[in-house]
Amino acid sequence: MALSGPKAQSVTVESTPDGWDIEPGYHGEMSLDAGTRLIVSAPSAQLAEVHQDLVRALAEPLSFLYRQKIDRRAVADGETPNTTLKPRDFIALDLSHGEVLAALELASDLVYHDARGEFWIRGGAGEQLVMDSDGILYAYPDDPSFRDVAEKHGLFEADITTLANRDYVKHFFHAEADVAEDALLKTLRLVEVPAQ
Repeated sequence: MALSGPKAQSVTVESTPDGWDIEPGYHGEMSLDAGTRLIVSAPSAQLAEVHQDLVRALAEPLSFLYRQKIDRRAVADGETPNTTLKPRDFIALDLSHGEVLAALELASDLVYHDARGEFWIRGGAGEQLVMDSDGILYAYPDDPSFRDVAEKHGLFEADITTLANRDYVKHFFHAEADVAEDALLKTLRLVEVPAQ
């Protein structure tokens, strides 16, 4: 089954949609490590295309980190996130664009429509692309190649508000994405390492 909804949605305090839509665009800022980064906000319908083209802008070989922040299956069995469940990190090194892009396509239900995790991809030159559980993209450093990709998709520099700036956000965790999660782990041969 192919999922089509967003990873997360802005809602009221009662958890009903508040009518706010994802604002398309990008802007640069200083990152927490005193470097620079580009924040890219793409509507759900464009997220996969934009993300995959940003992956193509990274230099090979690629390293991939899947940070599972919520174990949906364990929560469904009654465990409580944030108290008994810790994030889990899974990594793979020395990957090609083809391997990573094929895995992203295979696991698209998980990557682009489910909020259980984050996806960190590092390029061979030390550059990095992160997708958080809201579907916001962060490219490090703020480089013209990343800006070119965003603009190719009609995303232009603007003072955008992202889901990270909203008061209440509802995240979606789909049982249908469990199969995609298993496929991602297997396809990239991701190995669990201690969470950082």
